[in-house]
Amino acid sequence: MSLSQRKKLLIDTDAGCDDAQAILMALKNPDVDVIGITCVAGNADADQVGRNVLRVLQVADRLDIPVFLGCNEPLLGDKRVRSEYHGKDGFGDAPSDDSPDESLLQSEHAVLALSRLSRQHCNELSLVCLGPLTNIAVCIRMDPKFGTRLRHCYIMGGNHEGKGNQTVCAEFNFYYDPDSAYVVLNQLTSPITMVTWETCLKHSLPWADFVALKKHQDLSTAGRFMNRIENYVVKTIYQPRIDAGLEKGYEIVDQYVMASAMFDDVVLRQSHVYASVELKSPLTLGQTVVDWNGVLKREPNVNIVTGIDLKYVYKYLMEM
Repeated sequence: MSLSQRKKLLIDTDAGCDDAQAILMALKNPDVDVIGITCVAGNADADQVGRNVLRVLQVADRLDIPVFLGCNEPLLGDKRVRSEYHGKDGFGDAPSDDSPDESLLQSEHAVLALSRLSRQHCNELSLVCLGPLTNIAVCIRMDPKFGTRLRHCYIMGGNHEGKGNQTVCAEFNFYYDPDSAYVVLNQLTSPITMVTWETCLKHSLPWADFVALKKHQDLSTAGRFMNRIENYVVKTIYQPRIDAGLEKGYEIVDQYVMASAMFDDVVLRQSHVYASVELKSPLTLGQTVVDWNGVLKREPNVNIVTGIDLKYVYKYLMEM
């Protein structure tokens, strides 16, 4: 593929283990150019996220890609308990002895970088959002035409059946900053594709395939890095389930939205609908509300992915 035909991606991340593998998916794809990576609080604070991203770029030998630190609190400043699903540092509490120098982090704020890069690569960039949407919402507030310059926006977050992983009915990324999720869904003017929590659950990787993937990852530097940072979640989340006879598969999350951004054929089913985010109810705060039946008479604003080619994604994970 010629340089002009390669897909240009701008990645916004809170850098947990699944983010790391999703970023590596893009870095290992010869048909993709990662223009930059912006960091937002979620799995860890924004500074730690920046350090995590540099570690990913180091193992991929791509420290040439600029990394920008962004928002460290939700849009309205409401404190949220950060997820420790991937450990306190987001990377399984598995520090490296030779982490990259933090001076490699750019001085420009992530929100300013998002706006600038969208102008520099007008109508060429696809934005891939792997964490809470704070940076994107602030950028929209500062630069209302931001979305008009994007080719597409891909979001991992929200839900479409009311099943939550952070509360009874809210997914973590949207619950962490529901106001930003609301702003992005309702005010970002680019096409939006969203991979929800329920879609990830329904396409979990069979445990035997995950074990085979981990063995295969031992053959490469980046793969060994993934195995090391994933050990925490395997031991603390999955092993107890396996011991209790309850484990059915390994949850692939950010990897699916990255695959959706990179490969035209990976999305098997999607629905073009209007969706918003609940902001007021203490019971349903952060839940994605999907107008399946057109009751609100609003124009569709998002493509919700409901079917993913798991075999395609698994094959790519093994090959990369």
